[in-house]
Amino acid sequence: MLDAQAIAMAARPTRIPYACRCFDEIDSTNEEVKRRIEKGEPEGTVATALVQTGGYGRQGRRWASPAGSLYLSLLLRPLDHGVAAKDLPTLSLAVALAVHDVLASFSDDAGVVVKWPNDVLCSQGKLCGISLEAVRRAVCIGIGINVFEPAEVPELTGSFGPAYLERIADLSVLHRLKGEDACSDALPFGGKRACAAAFDDAGRLSVGACSVLEDVAGRLLASVDRLYAQWLHGGFAALVDEYNAHAYLTGRSVGISSMNGDVVARGEVVRTNERGCLVLRDAGGAECAIASGEAHVVL
Repeated sequence: MLDAQAIAMAARPTRIPYACRCFDEIDSTNEEVKRRIEKGEPEGTVATALVQTGGYGRQGRRWASPAGSLYLSLLLRPLDHGVAAKDLPTLSLAVALAVHDVLASFSDDAGVVVKWPNDVLCSQGKLCGISLEAVRRAVCIGIGINVFEPAEVPELTGSFGPAYLERIADLSVLHRLKGEDACSDALPFGGKRACAAAFDDAGRLSVGACSVLEDVAGRLLASVDRLYAQWLHGGFAALVDEYNAHAYLTGRSVGISSMNGDVVARGEVVRTNERGCLVLRDAGGAECAIASGEAHVVL
């Protein structure tokens, strides 16, 4: 399992008092955090796992969760800080921006972007998915980041295949794999694995690969801490310009589908507004703001 102390060291200093529990295998880190909410645990409770047997994302969609990725869920209590319940959905956009900042720091030219409302993409596909659930007076945020490519790549629903941080990261960053697990056999990019030492002969994550996951987790918690503070102070309006600067959908024609799959709106994406809504412009020039649903690129 990952080392909670190593994650804490990589995250420090933070305003949120993080307390991390790490598991080799669990049903779902989201479910673990929700169990902690039921016990009344404080803001900052974190659960990570190397493997999930029942992971899920936004709208309850099931996630295949093999070893190699970072599965992390976080308990926050924004209502206790005076945030209105109607503003909670914009927290997922703030978290997506936090993830973006971390993953973009691993590569200067991978084209890391945020896709409204809850994904982080790069030029090769989907790097991360995010879920947000309100439970009692708390929020459970689930984050899944593809770091090392597993032997069997899970199929993803939607328009984007999986992308992996190891394939886009600068090799110098992945040289964090040290000792006998060092990336002495690192291969050039261009579709090759960045580090063949991520898994041992038995298919288990190497010690060095776990240290990379710990580093990513720590950076993530630090980034969430920074943007959560800004969001608490100024709402999503304080982050909207930064979000739009990294938005994948801007300028693209999209359809907005409802929960049952019906397309309820079409148009060109103009921006994401201060309330976290996706603003579309139709063929006649009229704009409409979409507060919920999933935006699909029309190819």
